[in-house]
Amino acid sequence: MTHNIWADNRWPDREPALRSLLVTRRPDIYAVQELRPVTRDVIDSVLTGHRRVEDDEHGWSHESSIWWNAELFTEIEHGSLDIGIGVDETHRHRKLFWVRLATEDGTTIVVSTAHFAFPGTERELTEHVNPRIAQSEAAGVALATLGEPNEPVLFMGDLNESWHVLRILHAAGLHDSYSALGVVPGPTWPTVPTWPAATAPWVIDFQFHRGSVRALTTEVVDFFHGDIAPSDHKPVVTTYGFDIK
Repeated sequence: MTHNIWADNRWPDREPALRSLLVTRRPDIYAVQELRPVTRDVIDSVLTGHRRVEDDEHGWSHESSIWWNAELFTEIEHGSLDIGIGVDETHRHRKLFWVRLATEDGTTIVVSTAHFAFPGTERELTEHVNPRIAQSEAAGVALATLGEPNEPVLFMGDLNESWHVLRILHAAGLHDSYSALGVVPGPTWPTVPTWPAATAPWVIDFQFHRGSVRALTTEVVDFFHGDIAPSDHKPVVTTYGFDIK
């Protein structure tokens, strides 16, 4: 599951919805964007059988983190890579965050997440430069260096657009879960009525994969607890199968 959990906006009103989502779905891997210490503590309290990256770097507690089911995976190593997302103060801690996990039989998998720049940055509005083009190119290069030949690599997150990120990451050898399965995705942002304004829907949350892994199912989850969603973004859940030759 990849999920932009909307920082601490409308918190703690959203807390029961986030707890309910995690209890109901209990993803084996949970990659989040817009993390904050208060939401991290809630996730820890619900996913008690999971582990997450432990790192003092500010971005791991205030931007992104990755949880995994400790019965299925153990951590080998983790890190973060600057792919040019820090275009202003709001984005300065955003990077490509990754962890290499191993299964009991020794199969390894790289799981990574990022939150690309929002289209409303001052630079984009005044200079008419789309920073997500360069960020997508940098992510493609980074992911090529992270994974060993045929090693399963997953990349997921809030990429804040669809056209250029798909074009560039496909060219880099990654497959998004929607097109891999012939699925037309529903919008992932915003959730209504949790998001308060009338807004055109966007498809901006994705999961990509390459290597010896294949997507089996993928779903944009329209989840509510009462009349409140866990976030302004809908999570995307994909089931993968190892395809080891």
